[in-house]
Amino acid sequence: MLETRAKQRIKSMEWEDFTLKVFSIDGEPEYLLARIENISELGVSGIIEAGTELPEKSMISGIIESDLTRSRIRYSGKIVWTKDTEVGIQFGVKFTEEFLLPDVIIARSMAAA
Repeated sequence: MLETRAKQRIKSMEWEDFTLKVFSIDGEPEYLLARIENISELGVSGIIEAGTELPEKSMISGIIESDLTRSRIRYSGKIVWTKDTEVGIQFGVKFTEEFLLPDVIIARSMAAA
């Protein structure tokens, strides 16, 4: 099956210093940390510890940040898919609004290519 995307997703093994933080799920306060797998202007996918509650279709909000580069991106979006794996729960978020990725993320993806 051929899959097309509206925006190119930036995949990299170099996301260790970037963290996706969830501060609310469906308007209720929450605090979760996830590792980023890929990102685009439309959404992000990540992986979170197994056993964490992250239901599909939930609205979440939080920050994507890096202490190393001092970059912070506020986001809100909807969980569009989840998948249980051996290392945790993979998930995808579609942002409620498209935004331009910061230069540091674009530069990081180019350096990894």
